[in-house]
Amino acid sequence: MSGTITTTETARLAGRLSGTEAVRAIKRLQHAWGHYADAGDLEAMADLFARDGRLVLPPHEATGRDDILALLSRTMGGADAAPDRLNVRLQLSPVVTVAADGATGRGRWHELALTGRHGESALWSGGIHENTYVREDGVWKIGVLHHHPQFAGPHETGWRSVSDAVPLVPFHFTPDGAGTPVPDGIPGDEAAPEALAARAQRLVDQGLVQNLLAAYGFYVDRRLWDDVGDLFAEDGVLQWGDDEWGGRAGIRLALETISPAGLRRGELFDHLQLMPIVDIAPDGATARVRSLELQSIAGPGRPDRWGVRVCDGEFRRTASGWRIVALRFRPRLLADHDRGWRDELPPRSALGTAYPQSRGPAIAFSHPVRDATPPPVVRSEASLDDLRATLAVAEAFDGAENVACAYGYLLDEAQWDATADLFARDGWKELSFVGTYIGRERIRDSLVARYGRRPRRPTFLPIHQKTQPYVTVEPGGQRARVRLKMLQINSGWDTEASTVTGVYEEQIVREDGVWRIHGMDLDYIVVTQWAGGWSAVTPDLGRKFAPTPEVIAAFDPAPDGPLRGLAFAPFPEIGPLGFHFANPVSGRAPAVHFDWSDGRFDPADGVPTTDMTRKAPHDR
Repeated sequence: MSGTITTTETARLAGRLSGTEAVRAIKRLQHAWGHYADAGDLEAMADLFARDGRLVLPPHEATGRDDILALLSRTMGGADAAPDRLNVRLQLSPVVTVAADGATGRGRWHELALTGRHGESALWSGGIHENTYVREDGVWKIGVLHHHPQFAGPHETGWRSVSDAVPLVPFHFTPDGAGTPVPDGIPGDEAAPEALAARAQRLVDQGLVQNLLAAYGFYVDRRLWDDVGDLFAEDGVLQWGDDEWGGRAGIRLALETISPAGLRRGELFDHLQLMPIVDIAPDGATARVRSLELQSIAGPGRPDRWGVRVCDGEFRRTASGWRIVALRFRPRLLADHDRGWRDELPPRSALGTAYPQSRGPAIAFSHPVRDATPPPVVRSEASLDDLRATLAVAEAFDGAENVACAYGYLLDEAQWDATADLFARDGWKELSFVGTYIGRERIRDSLVARYGRRPRRPTFLPIHQKTQPYVTVEPGGQRARVRLKMLQINSGWDTEASTVTGVYEEQIVREDGVWRIHGMDLDYIVVTQWAGGWSAVTPDLGRKFAPTPEVIAAFDPAPDGPLRGLAFAPFPEIGPLGFHFANPVSGRAPAVHFDWSDGRFDPADGVPTTDMTRKAPHDR
């Protein structure tokens, strides 16, 4: 065994590991909250709370398991969980921190809810959770779940803000706090290094399995069928509703039969993979995943549609890495954009609708509170270097997601100084429609110059939800890259609802012990007004939030470089999207690949398309 592990160092590493496990446990609790809500298992939801836990759903609140269950029954469809009620509550954009005592934690989330009752209503709503979590009897539980409503409305007209001045929801984190999800000094046990390394490896495996599911979503979005097929084992299975295809070649052929590879003008095929709950088997050889998929589908000659499906996945470790064994997507709802889900659509092959015939399918994962997680199998002795390296990689998955999501929350509230403080000293950021700024202080100056030192408009909420992270951690665990899907919900008091979608590609570094954003690239995909949906999008709508060309030309401070991507949301055109990663199974390179960058881009590497710049194949 290389290196010497002292008792003090073992305890320190064990404390870091315990804190990282706490972050994952907190995410699991919140994701389980959403899955149990969809399945109508209100008792399971109530059992997520500590003995004196508190649930706040304004104007109601309850304390203790029995009162919480009663409140859930009043507000979420009754104790009978009738199948004619829809209760999809998506938990998005986590920023999770653990206290130095290792026994308490905090979490901030966006909730996006699709609810209603068959034949009566189809509703959207959303808000922020600012929650506390506690370790009770050795198990992490919800201490306080506090929902702060921000917008709501019927599907027919779209949502609007809940008041003419929705207040800021206080942050439980600072930029430094978001970048330090696990502080130093958490008490640790004196477990043997090989046992600690096995636990750390389980956290890494959870991240790698989640990456495969995220990659599936990113590839399906663009109908990259070769890449989708490559993710599966040779005996893999893909099921969409009643249609099931087996074998990697069979999956690839079936997808091509449904639709040719690639997107055409006017096509939207988004499949967000949300709220993953990953269970790694004790022997580390297999894994199971439960997630929810949110669909946004449009195309010429077809109705615009929203969909929700439940995914149960099986994964297998091979000598060269993880593979998908099976993904089974079961429909929850499919609704025309102009009709909503008040009345169901006729069943359709592969995209069939289940609502209102049943609530969500039975839950396959272990309950976060009732069922203890079995310890991992310890196979061999681990060195000090092994333990350090594995733990550093595990920590990077959560550090990257934390600061990426913290950016969205601070941006929403016009907290420009705090937003800039999320960046590394030499970090870079694209300022939408203008250009790239390099260095934390240059980023700060550009944000203030663009938006001014003033609070956000009280009557308008731009809600940047960052979802579906694919995290690539570099050896040593001090740098990572993360790809996320943006689902921006715009809500106003006196303006029409709208949405913006895009893809973030971000570089993350650990600087002075704190995770920071080193680079941030955003490609918009589509800007949509509620009326008419995606089919009504015109080429000019992508410029909705852009300053005038004269303002851009005269902008002070001038950018340090050009934008790396398209200046505007191209839809109904299909713009290029770059990837920082190759296919995680086959290694197939993307058409547009992003290397690590210092923020300086040469426009000569791009291909001009009208007033936009095509993404450069490689950054310098």
